[in-house]
Amino acid sequence: MLRTCVSPAAGQSCVRPLLLHVTKAKRRYSSALTILHVILLTCTFLHQAVCQSTPVQGQQALIGPSKIRPVSLEHLYWHFLVLQDFIDTKAAEQEAQGRDGNGLRHDLQKALGWPDADYAPIRTSSVRLAAKIKDLDKQAKEIAAGGKTLSSQDQLKALTVQRESAISAEITYLKQNLSAEQVSIFEIFLTRFFSPANASPRPTIGTRKPEPSAAQ
Repeated sequence: MLRTCVSPAAGQSCVRPLLLHVTKAKRRYSSALTILHVILLTCTFLHQAVCQSTPVQGQQALIGPSKIRPVSLEHLYWHFLVLQDFIDTKAAEQEAQGRDGNGLRHDLQKALGWPDADYAPIRTSSVRLAAKIKDLDKQAKEIAAGGKTLSSQDQLKALTVQRESAISAEITYLKQNLSAEQVSIFEIFLTRFFSPANASPRPTIGTRKPEPSAAQ
């Protein structure tokens, strides 16, 4: 299990099993992840969070990932935290229907191999950031509904600044509540889970070439 890898050297030896966990996690609920993944990667700026992209654009993003604008590590944090909140919401919906939502709720946590106590800061951060992003998105839609003007563009830029500030605050929170080794493993997980070819910069994980499955 990954939680036994507490030293930097051991952390490097855990990369391969981590990638296997990531691949299995992505397969288990690929439909939900595909929808949210495309939305998050194509809506890079706040005013694009209104999701004006068409289904065709989304399909192109899946077929030709090299055409996607590189995503910063900070935005991978954002995407992951919003994804965890999305999954928790879906798990709650399953339970409301009398189904077991634990498998879905703990899937990403299981992929990391972290116990509840270690993963708790991520859940706390995901709820907080998702709520903030939803509020900013609501404001952005209201502004966009009024038409495109110099004033509306300035307001959207201001909301973008607020979004970036909220993301930075959550990253700071996580780095204060996770060990350095956990942060390193988590960032490797982020870049692999959200396609390493589109992540910039990427953490150094040694001189060995990644396994072929790592880029999936």
